[in-house]
Amino acid sequence: MKEIKLSQPIMAHGNELHVLELKEPTIKDIKKLGFPFDGQMIGDPKKVANYIVELGNVTPSSVDQLTPHDFLMITGEIMMFFSPKEKVESTAEEQQTTE
Repeated sequence: MKEIKLSQPIMAHGNELHVLELKEPTIKDIKKLGFPFDGQMIGDPKKVANYIVELGNVTPSSVDQLTPHDFLMITGEIMMFFSPKEKVESTAEEQQTTE
């Protein structure tokens, strides 16, 4: 779960949200929504908005309330879900066997 502090609150499900929580997308989400970017890794605003609805459990009208700054911040966070994960440090034993 990724928490994103909003610069301006939005209304969602009758509550004022100051922080948007995004769950990590699953393959099911990707099959349903497609990738949120084009071949040049540029975010597609309509697809990103759909991802915010799905991953943030908010309505499209809530997404429409986001400031451009917050929308771009959230876009970056969604794109990070699709970037390679950091390499886990290998143990000392594994390092010795490769030397």
